[in-house]
Amino acid sequence: MINNLVELLKVTDNYYDYLKQRNFKFNKRGFPLFEKEMFLTEYPKMVVPYSQRNNRRVTNRKDVVLCTFSKDSLIYPRLKKIFEEIAEYKKYKGVIISDLTVTRDMDIEYQNLLMLINQLYGAILAANGIKIVMNARNGLSDTLKNFDNVPKDVMYASSRLGCSKQDAFDLTYIRKIIYLQPSRLILYGKHDFFVENYLDNIGFDFVCLPDFHTLCIEDNNLRRCA
Repeated sequence: MINNLVELLKVTDNYYDYLKQRNFKFNKRGFPLFEKEMFLTEYPKMVVPYSQRNNRRVTNRKDVVLCTFSKDSLIYPRLKKIFEEIAEYKKYKGVIISDLTVTRDMDIEYQNLLMLINQLYGAILAANGIKIVMNARNGLSDTLKNFDNVPKDVMYASSRLGCSKQDAFDLTYIRKIIYLQPSRLILYGKHDFFVENYLDNIGFDFVCLPDFHTLCIEDNNLRRCA
């Protein structure tokens, strides 16, 4: 069970050992060096949390990208069981790399560690031929350098779950996307029309996909109205 820093460090060491055996390359800061061909190039029709992958609404796995946009307590089992669940991931169109919580108020070294674990998780999937989507999750602006090992012009995803509405004078998220230069961007969850209009105006290719909980509520409402 992962419930402290020591356990997270053990996971990190385990991931490194596995990737080095697979001849995966790293930059000088220890972040995995991704290649463009590792990334998904077509948008999915649905983004579904791993825990909901067997829901009846998932009718075609090859149209679905799995995610871990959820509480950290639900992400930890995925980190521990990644090697035994690789065969399950391969059934789907792709996977958004893990989403361990990273916030600006955390110690900067801890932010870097969590972003590293998220990326090592993605590297293990990529090393097994699973198409990945990079998670744009970060904390302070200083942590943007943790994406320098990722090629420009690849697909990213951002979750709007739990996020407050973007202030019209706060361009932090927009600056991040400009820095990352994604080829395509999945915005998962509630709409932020300020962000969407800004991205549209500066020419970024993005799609808004509802979070799975909202999708289920809308589906149930339609059924009641039918």
